[in-house]
Formats: sequence, C-alpha cells, structure tokens
Amino acid sequence: MAARFTWIGLLALAVAVPGHAQLPQATGRGAEGGGHEGGAAGIPVGPMTAYPGVDLAVGYDDNLLRSSTNKISTPVAVISPYITLEGRSGPHSFDLRYRGAAGFYSDSSNDNYLDTALQANAKLIFTTRSDLTARLDYKYGHDPRGSTDRPISSDPDRYWQAGAFALYGYGGQGAKGRIEVDGEYYQRRYTNNLQNTAVSDRNVASAGGTFFWRVAPKTRLLFQGRYVDYDYTDPASNQDSSDRYLYVGAQWDVTAKTTGIAKYGYSKKVFSSPQNPSQSGSSWDLAVRWSPLTYSVFDFTTYRRFEESTGVGDAIVQSRVGARWTHAWNSRLSHSIGYDFTNDNYKGNTSRDDNTNTLGLRMDYRFRRWLKFGAEYQFTDRESNDPLYPYRRNLIMFSIGATL
Repeated sequence: MAARFTWIGLLALAVAVPGHAQLPQATGRGAEGGGHEGGAAGIPVGPMTAYPGVDLAVGYDDNLLRSSTNKISTPVAVISPYITLEGRSGPHSFDLRYRGAAGFYSDSSNDNYLDTALQANAKLIFTTRSDLTARLDYKYGHDPRGSTDRPISSDPDRYWQAGAFALYGYGGQGAKGRIEVDGEYYQRRYTNNLQNTAVSDRNVASAGGTFFWRVAPKTRLLFQGRYVDYDYTDPASNQDSSDRYLYVGAQWDVTAKTTGIAKYGYSKKVFSSPQNPSQSGSSWDLAVRWSPLTYSVFDFTTYRRFEESTGVGDAIVQSRVGARWTHAWNSRLSHSIGYDFTNDNYKGNTSRDDNTNTLGLRMDYRFRRWLKFGAEYQFTDRESNDPLYPYRRNLIMFSIGATL
C-alpha cells in the first residue's frame, strides 16, 4: 500500500510538468471512448470524473537524426503525464484531455523537448436521428530533427497548433440512410529556426460530406466528397493549394469477427501558383479488423492520399499498407506486432521516391490494475533513389505506466 501511495505522489508531481503529446484525434464520428484504460479508478470533480496517469519510458535510439551519414546514438528518457475529465448530461457526453511529454537525450541535449496537448470533446445527441460531435484542441509540439525535409538545425523545429472540428449527422441507428457533414480548421505556427520553418506556417480548412445507404442489416454503401484548403502565410511561398477527394465504398459489420470500411475514388491537388502543376490520380482508404478470438485481433490498413511537402517537391503522394496483430496471452500479458510499408512519391521539380519499411513489437504486462510494464522495439529502413535520404534506425524502449 505504501508503494502505491508513492506512485500516486509521483503522478501528482508529473501532471504539473508540461510536456510531447499525442491525444486521440477525432476522425469520422470523432474521438470514441474514454482517456483511461485497464479499469483505472476515477476521482469525482464536481459533475465530472478525473482519470490521471503517467507513463515513464527509457531506452536507446541508434539514429536520432534519421541519417545515413550523420548518426547520433543516444539513451533517451520520456515522462508523459496525462489526465482525462469525463462527464455526462442526459444523453450527451463530454471530456477534457491533457497529455504532456518531456523527452531527454543524454548524448544530444539539444534534442530535449517539452510538449503539451489539450483537447475538449463533446458528443451531443439531439434526437434518435440527429447528433453532433465537436472538438477543440491545442498543441505545443515539435518536429524531431531529421523527421522533415527541411534543413537540420541545431535543435528541433517547434510549433503551436490550434484547431476545431465538428461533425453533424442525421439518420438513426437502423435508418435506411444517414448523412454526415463535417468541417475542420486549424492554424500551425513555428516558433524557432524561422529561416527554414517560416515557409511551413499555414492555415488549413476542410469540409466533407458522406451519405450512407443501408443495403443489408450490417452493411452500408457510402458516397463521400472532401475538400481541403492549404493557405501558407509566407508571401514567398508557392505551396497554397486545395485537395479534392471523391469516394465510393462500403462499411460493414458482417459478423462479430469482421468489421471494416473501404473507400476508393479520385483525388486532385490544385495549386494557386501557375508554377506548380496540378496533380491527380486514384485514392483509397481501407481498414479491416478481424477478431478470430475475443482476445486476438488482426488489423489491416491501406491508403493512398496527398501529403504536404516539408522542403522537397511541391507535394507527396503517399501510399501505405499496414498489418498488426494484438493478442492477450492472459489477463496480464499481451503483445502487439506490426508492419508498415510506405511509399512517398514526390511531385514537382524532383524525381525522388522513397520506400520505408517499419517493423514494431511491443509487450505489455499488467502487474496490478493500476500499474503496467512494457517493452517495445522498432526498426525502420528507408530506401530512396536520392542518395541523401536512405537510413536505418533501431529504437528500443522500456516503459512503466501508472494510474489511480
């Protein structure tokens, strides 16, 4: 019992530390589920319940800069406190989330960081046929050195980002049809290394609409359109553009073992500057989950879409295929094995083409309801037809996570 109170004291101290933050992001119908796991105990805070926790990880990175010529190998430690406040009012649900991260590299202190993320979510159920999902978020984060195509500075590129998202849906649970309309807006501003990062400051606005048509009890066809506008604030930038997507597809939950969504269609990126020609081609997005056993899950994903340039070319057409197997050996021990293949095809005044293979393995052991240990290994191998960009990287981390 004394050991547990020691952990709670450390947790309270860690929550006060601002920190690299990755909060769940709303996609489709928004962020689902709570910000706590493993039956964590909550603390009543007025009409809401708080679920605090902290993760601590230590490990070793053998190629911090993701480079084949300028390798930095270093031990690393990351402390990541978080807290979620959840509440309900009738059929409506709300939550507030905070996650921070403080990273320390013993052999490369310039890469140390303090990141933080805040997020507010709401799910409003007006009637059995009408609902609204909304999100506000703010993040102070960084791009690790070597993770973009901008020149590598003496310290990471830091930025703040603030945005809002909303999705309105009309159509009941068992209705023949349902319409969803969504919109999002965010701003990103870099705060250092401005000689290289100022051209990446941008405002992004997007809008989309999806029509679902039920053709079987657990199968719906979908028709979707999406528009994304990128407005770069630097007057010298020629990256202003808009992405347009049109999809047809299906969403299914045929059995308790198989669920998925698949979309295929056409995409086009149109630049405001006549110097940058438009790009177009096919686009797709597929996610399938197969659960042959209640404690064993396979996830398969693939997509093809436009990504923004970070220093090379006008745009990137990114294609990715991934698979993951998550298995619980018993109530305490579980593992996750994943593989991703990514192709980045650069467009514009370059012929660069990258292929990246990523293999990851993670083991988790829940020692107590409120205490979990983990170990993770990740191997990344990027090949490129440009000799400046291939690299290999090994990252190993050991972690401990505590909740109330």
